[in-house]
Amino acid sequence: MNAAQVRKGALVALAGVLAVVVGALGYRWLHDRATPHGEASSAPGALDLRAVDWPSSTIPGSLCRSPTPIRLHGGTAANVPSAFDGPEENMPQDVAAYTEKITYGDITGDGHDEAALPVLCANHNSTAAGQRAMGIMLFDGTHGRMELLGTLTSRQPRGGEPPNFLEIKRMSPGKITVEDRYYRLGDANCCPSGHTTQTWTYHSGRLSADAPTGENNLRAP
Repeated sequence: MNAAQVRKGALVALAGVLAVVVGALGYRWLHDRATPHGEASSAPGALDLRAVDWPSSTIPGSLCRSPTPIRLHGGTAANVPSAFDGPEENMPQDVAAYTEKITYGDITGDGHDEAALPVLCANHNSTAAGQRAMGIMLFDGTHGRMELLGTLTSRQPRGGEPPNFLEIKRMSPGKITVEDRYYRLGDANCCPSGHTTQTWTYHSGRLSADAPTGENNLRAP
């Protein structure tokens, strides 16, 4: 074999090696571009609802019959548009979120806590007689944002001017237990005398009320 043949063979071998290297690098480059690393390739993480600034949060308007979400300032919102009728049609509402009474617990069973926020709606600048609705909004943060799972309201008839009042007692996977203080006929606006315990079941994305326990009597004592 002469020198020219040796050089030709070496060049062919080198070209083969380069082809393998370039091919491997090209595959790696394309693969890296097609499959981003780290957080960019994953869905947004769950929102830690305990870290939410609840007094400055935005809540749904459904409980207070507002056509738009309600932005809280210091836990309240005043003169909110509403479809409630008061002394006049479509009476604006003053909204109070009891952020100091918010309760956390994992009712969906996904390892992340949900949040239960009590909310009261009242006619603008009214007394207790002008309170229109009270409920507990249940929020989930699984998809990286606040989402309303549902709103708990009293299952007892309304025997007074103000709405019946609910307070969360326990939250556990699939269950929420509330204390329901309701007005019997003849009760003063300050003081509902009725009391019952209500458990709600969460299953397949839906909340349903179980049979209440305790007294259920709307007659004046």
